[in-house]
Amino acid sequence: MFGKTKDIFDVNETAPTTDDFFGDEATAHHRTQLDKLRDRMQQAEMQIHSQFTSMAAYAQIAQEQIQLARAESKSETLQAESRLTQLIERERTDRMSANGDAPSVGGVPTDIEARLNTLEETVEVIKVGIRDCLVRQKALADAITSLFEPQPDTPAPQTFPPPTIDRPTCALATPC
Repeated sequence: MFGKTKDIFDVNETAPTTDDFFGDEATAHHRTQLDKLRDRMQQAEMQIHSQFTSMAAYAQIAQEQIQLARAESKSETLQAESRLTQLIERERTDRMSANGDAPSVGGVPTDIEARLNTLEETVEVIKVGIRDCLVRQKALADAITSLFEPQPDTPAPQTFPPPTIDRPTCALATPC
């Protein structure tokens, strides 16, 4: 009577379908695909960022290796120059002492053949040092070149070959 009137369904109206109840399956499938695609894109972005960070780290390491190789090369060059200067000065002093112009330096062999043998050995050590330096620089250049080339698989890291000198290089200029 005085209450609320009942809603009466009209028989001409269409009843709700199962699509209305469960939702649109095609739209849900598209949204799922979009979510998966978004996740894959985020993973790809993270991988690219990770690879970029790795490349930057490798480039920094390569730069440090280049600086180290340059410093070693400069040091070996200075030692070789110093040793050659010492040998030239020793030879000059010996020639002057042979002429009687100046006294002989103590500890210098007076035998010319012994001096030449010592000089040849020293030059051979210098050649080996320079050859090792060039091999290391070539290996470093190859490593840097391969770092920036696209590679399908990651190979084992390249290492520098060990030096072939069996004694310290500091002995070239002065005794260690």
